Amino acid sequence: MTTGISRTPESGRTGLRRRIKPSLLITVAGVVVFGCLLYAQGTRADADPVLLVRTADPGWVLLAVLAAAASYPAAALGFVGFVPERLDFGRAVLAQLAGAFVKLVAPGGLGGMALNTRFLRRAGITPGRAVSSVGAGQLVGLGLHLLQLAFFLSLINVDQVPQEPSHGTATLVVGVLAVVLVGGVLAVPGIRRRLLARLRPLTEGSLTRLRDLLRHPGRLAVGVVGQLLVSMTLATSLYCAVRAEGGHPRFAAVAVAFLIGNAVGSAVPTPAGLIGIEGATAAVLAATTGLNHSADTLYPVVLFRLVTVVLPVLPGWLALSTLRRHRAI
Repeated sequence: MTTGISRTPESGRTGLRRRIKPSLLITVAGVVVFGCLLYAQGTRADADPVLLVRTADPGWVLLAVLAAAASYPAAALGFVGFVPERLDFGRAVLAQLAGAFVKLVAPGGLGGMALNTRFLRRAGITPGRAVSSVGAGQLVGLGLHLLQLAFFLSLINVDQVPQEPSHGTATLVVGVLAVVLVGGVLAVPGIRRRLLARLRPLTEGSLTRLRDLLRHPGRLAVGVVGQLLVSMTLATSLYCAVRAEGGHPRFAAVAVAFLIGNAVGSAVPTPAGLIGIEGATAAVLAATTGLNHSADTLYPVVLFRLVTVVLPVLPGWLALSTLRRHRAI
């Protein structure tokens, strides 16, 4: 007579399937595909990601990592500043870090918006207010993005050197590149529909939420400052990546490349804006800095993407797991 319950191989496999969730498999597949495509893109242009990390200046690489890390608390400021209700700032930072992991399987920034909305819902905020808060932040962020781009373009024009004609036409070249890149992206029907779907929640209720926030000018100021700091920390990370690969550009030129590349990448329906961000950023970087549009610009861009996309994958997964464990999302 047996007193124990025997476990058949079939039951073991069933338990394993229960532990391995489909979402985890999809995420792992997304990370693997992203890594392979990023590596293939680098090697195709003689910019081997392994080689570029080995030859990069470690001091500047460390600064690039620190600047990228600073973007998460800045993003949390830019997030909570558009929510009049009180939120746990530490968990808000974890939510932004988790977004770095989620965006690998949710193209075009949609994953981050959904994650932030769910975070607000778990914090006890009604669905309408949660969606409008996220939309208000995105709407203001879009306006600030355009203002920063105009500001740094004007700096490039002011700082141009008359003896070097290539710098004198930098603003025109960048403008043409931006129009061509954005026009090409919008010409694809699937991408255009995705953009319209993303813009819809930015306008539905967002303006009403902004009017509510005017009664809390301090929080609104925090949100605006946070939005600005996100762009500046990431632009600084790209600048440090260029310096790590031996370049000596002006910060304004690098900031323009980042802002345009990021805008194009947000419209490309690939994990983390893959291919769109790299191509656009490298092209604009060549136009604004005078560097050759080859390894001189692709090396720093690939290094920047390794720091800001690949490196946060594990911390982002841990942040997501922590938030789930505490039922915060």
